[in-house]
Amino acid sequence: MVSFFSKILPLFLMVSCTSLLYQPDRYLHADPHAYGIEFKEYYVRSYDGTRLLAWDLKSKTPNPENLVLMFHGNAQNLSSHVFNLAWMLDKKTDLLIFDYRGYGLSEGTPYPKGVLEDGLKFLQLAYDKFKEGNYKRFIVYTESLGGDVAMRALEEVPWRNEISLLVLNSTFRSPQDVARVKTHGLLWWLMSSEYTADKKLSHLTMPLLVIHAPNDPVVPYQFGREIFEAAPSTKKTFWRIEDGYHGDVFFVQKGVYREQFISLINKISP
Repeated sequence: MVSFFSKILPLFLMVSCTSLLYQPDRYLHADPHAYGIEFKEYYVRSYDGTRLLAWDLKSKTPNPENLVLMFHGNAQNLSSHVFNLAWMLDKKTDLLIFDYRGYGLSEGTPYPKGVLEDGLKFLQLAYDKFKEGNYKRFIVYTESLGGDVAMRALEEVPWRNEISLLVLNSTFRSPQDVARVKTHGLLWWLMSSEYTADKKLSHLTMPLLVIHAPNDPVVPYQFGREIFEAAPSTKKTFWRIEDGYHGDVFFVQKGVYREQFISLINKISP
């Protein structure tokens, strides 16, 4: 009996952790073609060979100046998250978004190490695209789970200070920390912190924008503040979105934060 439970417990913990942390689906929530958006759909192999879906959305204005790589949040897939930033296609911006393994049409099942490798793959792919193109700025935009993945992945890339702006919207450093607060200390031990960024966040020295709403019902506001305070960047900004909730910054107050965001980007020297 002891032997049976010693074998089954690790499997239970792994499955429980995965189902709590990742909430993907396979539906096409919206088609950019229906909104007149030009994009290319293609697949990329992650480092272990897993086939991942990506959308490369083209600027509606000629000679785009910005390339944005988007690490989307937890639930659903890229077809629901992409419209959080699709408005930037009118602002001299190309947008690249991808699905982690197990999300949308990407192969496999999500788990921390694999998802981290997926993030690393697209960081490098987007960086190469930035260097080969005529862009002035390279922006990494993250939401919720995407921030957790990107912050850890950025520890691995030597060129991270070439990022013009890192945006951490409604995010957290460790899912274990979120679980500890959300479950009042009951289930945090189901979450692994092995593939999360170091608590000191000493590698976040690039220009940084942290966005969080005090009323965020998904990721507690305190995690956004903690990330902002820990990051050593000398060019960092915090947006406290009083009338927002989770990841909806560009849809509150009739889009006022869209213009503020573009203004912030334009102040960044190429």
